Amino acid sequence: MAYDLSHLHPYIWEVIIPGVEKTEKQPARPERTIRVNVTYGLHCFARDRLPNEAVAEDSWYADNREKRVFCLLRWELSKQLPAIIATLSERRCMHTGREEFVTIKVVHQGRTFDYAVFFTITKAAKVEGADLNLFVNSAHERYDPLRYTKPIKFLFILLNRYQGKVIKPPS
Repeated sequence: MAYDLSHLHPYIWEVIIPGVEKTEKQPARPERTIRVNVTYGLHCFARDRLPNEAVAEDSWYADNREKRVFCLLRWELSKQLPAIIATLSERRCMHTGREEFVTIKVVHQGRTFDYAVFFTITKAAKVEGADLNLFVNSAHERYDPLRYTKPIKFLFILLNRYQGKVIKPPS
């Protein structure tokens, strides 16, 4: 059976960083539009093989780095990813020290659970037509409690990555 992955195709997303007026603590900053190249990894719809699991050959999905088992639940949930990404500035993002993520409550087939979306933001080469890359590394049901509780604003992440500034992991 074939599953549509077109909702996970790369796209350019224009994000507006509002300007700020000068204060005693900070200089004025004009409004800025940042072009973000959004891409998704196969962990958004595929999982590890379970111990001793027999997997049909047509259930595997591979990219140039790895081979994983197609997961119907991850694929179903991945349909929400473009809308989740589009609303990151309204969500509580967290910083793990390596990457950022957001966890949201979802309801799927009558069951409510945490859905964690892990992403990284890096500088993009200008030839790509983008200022930054946002790569969704993984998105899956969250089983264990969060260790990271200090939120970080998505627009802060974008602006600092754009300016090449280091973002300190939470202590």
